[in-house]
Amino acid sequence: MVAALQAQGRVIGMEATFRAKDGRELIGLLSATVIELNGEACVLSIIRDITGRKQDEARLRESEARYRAQFDLASEGIMTRTPEGQLLEVNEAFARMHGYTREAILRKSLADLMPPGWVRHPERQERLLAGLPQTFEVVHIHKDGHEVPMEVSASLIHSGGRSIILAFHRDITERRRSESEKADLTSQLLHAQKMDSLGSLAGGVAHDMNNVLGAILALSSAQVRTQPPGTPVREAFDIISQAAERGGKLVKSLLNFARKRPVEERELAVNSLIQDEVELLAHSTLAKVRVVAELAPGLRPIRGDAAALGNAVMNLCVNAVDAMPEQGTLTLRTRNLDPDWIVIEVEDTGSGMPEAVLARAMDPFFTTKEVGKGTGLGLSMVYGTVMAHKGQLRIESEPGRGTCVTLQLPACAPEPSEAPAGAGPAVPARRLRVLLVDDDDLVRRSTQILLELLGHQVTAVGSGEEALALLDGEAAHDVAILDINMPGLGGRGTLPRLRVLRPGLPVLLATGRVDQAVLDLAGAHPRVSLLAKPFPMDELEHLLHQAVGGAHA
Repeated sequence: MVAALQAQGRVIGMEATFRAKDGRELIGLLSATVIELNGEACVLSIIRDITGRKQDEARLRESEARYRAQFDLASEGIMTRTPEGQLLEVNEAFARMHGYTREAILRKSLADLMPPGWVRHPERQERLLAGLPQTFEVVHIHKDGHEVPMEVSASLIHSGGRSIILAFHRDITERRRSESEKADLTSQLLHAQKMDSLGSLAGGVAHDMNNVLGAILALSSAQVRTQPPGTPVREAFDIISQAAERGGKLVKSLLNFARKRPVEERELAVNSLIQDEVELLAHSTLAKVRVVAELAPGLRPIRGDAAALGNAVMNLCVNAVDAMPEQGTLTLRTRNLDPDWIVIEVEDTGSGMPEAVLARAMDPFFTTKEVGKGTGLGLSMVYGTVMAHKGQLRIESEPGRGTCVTLQLPACAPEPSEAPAGAGPAVPARRLRVLLVDDDDLVRRSTQILLELLGHQVTAVGSGEEALALLDGEAAHDVAILDINMPGLGGRGTLPRLRVLRPGLPVLLATGRVDQAVLDLAGAHPRVSLLAKPFPMDELEHLLHQAVGGAHA
């Protein structure tokens, strides 16, 4: 101060520290000038206490430092911009989200970060400028061109005498992916529930349908056996038998929806199964479609139902052929997938499916074929079969690029080969005493006629209670045919009581719906076999002799 006064004669606005009487340090703003007083040079000074202002400035600097640290280190992207969209300031996270450096991105406007065809939302801007904070989702474009979905929380602030929009950006790519996966899982669950519901409905219909078909098949197959060969009557009954068997297979296919496991489980060589289907296709596609088999050598075996899986593969092949009305190539592939799975692929070069059709492809009764050419059950039945084998199914298709259906099935270790055992002693054909238990009069009468034509003695009753009353007496029987679905005790309630009364009596459980409950019931008791409705005369005869042979063994 002294130096300035000597040089310039005055000092203006110099900060200086003073000490108060109580020892406190004060900051003052000092202005001084040299004046002459009574002929003597004096200094006139004015000191203004600015301690409070300096403390406020220090707190402001500290606050700005904290804000800057939070701004730069925040994991969320933070940006300030003008209402017109010019970027004013961004943090490192915001720049990193977009693939730019902070300096490079500040040369851009908000519109530069938006995808082509971006639509402005003027109502959102109006609410922001009115002081109402907004939270919304947008899509920004990364420097490399990919889209980045973001959740934005924006509000209006005032700084330096102007209005600025402060916005926090969160990358929600993972959240969107999780939501998509959740939606897919929900869709799969709903589809599985639809399949279960349809299976339950089909099971109720199948019981009555199989009873009707069973009566037709029983009597027609009996007539085929008794009529002289080559006569028109025998030929007519043979056609009736074939039609009844075909109807029975259709009903059984429908029941695949509800099955939790295959009806039959044995080791299967999938390549051999597919080769059989390829040979059948080669004779049925009228040479308009080229069939190619790319079967992996050393394919691991699986456990399952050969008939159900063969039917599933054939369903896929028929769909593929229908998608290539003029010409094309149908390719069937197999391959091992890590130690636990095998893969079957059925691929065509047909018309493919648009996204809307693909989303409903496995819905029951959904079809794009004209009336009379499709039931909409083909893919649904394939889905049911794959689920019953604890597998997975995936369909990939695009219009004009064909369709590829992938079945992923659990592999199993090969079973040890056994030397073929010598044929056991044949069970002699003999007159059996058969206890027939069925509540349906149509089935009971037709089956009784069939059994009597085979030479057996039949006692027919209409309920499990009547059967148990006979078995509790002196009546002797060689085998029992027990229907599952009956009023009262039914087959499920009758079988355990029957087994107590006659532990060694062979039982044929007759049912039109072989589900898990039936399999568990048969497996829980010895000398019990399944008799699937509808059944022809030859099958009934074979199972009777097999059951009685097992009892004698």
